[in-house]
Amino acid sequence: METLRQSSQLMHLEESSAPFELDELGRKTETESRRVTTRFHPHHGDNIILLEDNTVAFRKASFANAVTFSEKPLMPGEIFLLEIEKNERGWSGYMRLGLTQRDPKCAVTPDGNFPSYALPELANMGQSWIYGISKTQNNVYRFDCQMNNISEEDDTPLKSDCVQMFLGSSHSVKTSRGTIPRSWLRPSSSNKGEEMLPTDVGSRIGVVYVPLKNGNAEMHFVINGEDQGPCTRDIPYKEGPIHAVVDVYGTTKQVRIVQLYGVVSLQSACRDAILFHLRNHSVSALPLPKSLKEFLLFNS
Repeated sequence: METLRQSSQLMHLEESSAPFELDELGRKTETESRRVTTRFHPHHGDNIILLEDNTVAFRKASFANAVTFSEKPLMPGEIFLLEIEKNERGWSGYMRLGLTQRDPKCAVTPDGNFPSYALPELANMGQSWIYGISKTQNNVYRFDCQMNNISEEDDTPLKSDCVQMFLGSSHSVKTSRGTIPRSWLRPSSSNKGEEMLPTDVGSRIGVVYVPLKNGNAEMHFVINGEDQGPCTRDIPYKEGPIHAVVDVYGTTKQVRIVQLYGVVSLQSACRDAILFHLRNHSVSALPLPKSLKEFLLFNS
């Protein structure tokens, strides 16, 4: 309770307060507020042009040779989120997305070339888990309760007790890099609403891996704010760093990384600290003013 009181007191500070770090003597020093930006890796396919500080990937020609990676490995539970910014008619297929334990700097095919496609070339090299995004993609990837893949032709409803959704059902999402509003995972444009397809311009598609008790991890796609369930459950995430892999393939022409994380205000840091130790439905029971409860619930 003492920690809660201290956090709530700090949250009364002005949100414009400058962030700080400690110098070599342990004293607070003001620093420029600079976001920890999520970027694409500089090693990528020949047809990729990286724009806006490597946060936008544009395919300049053809429909292939457009594989790129996250600049840094992802943490377990960290969502790597993209927004489709441009499509180009005349091609079949759409963006491919997934994870890889291949070092982006050394990702070459047996003949020594950078992979032209994420599927099948990069996937066939092993240590990669990649899927194509389709117009009809919608809850959920199918697994039986023995953690085996179910045939894509099998359209039997998935048993709800076989799948644990990473996002949960609340208005905020706890990740390994902080708590974020669920609304950030949804399309930024409001003109299409529920009619927006996963492959449309404005659609937001993310990937995340979640550790399991058996020592492996499962990979989830998040499409326009909806957890698609696990699409694979055999990722040996402890064996090496895991990067996101993006193939700006086919109709998909340009994607942008949605910045979910970075340097936050002191108020937001306190909110993360409180929510980390609480269930969302417990916020209403806290001995705090209504305005602070609204802030904790991302309603202000």
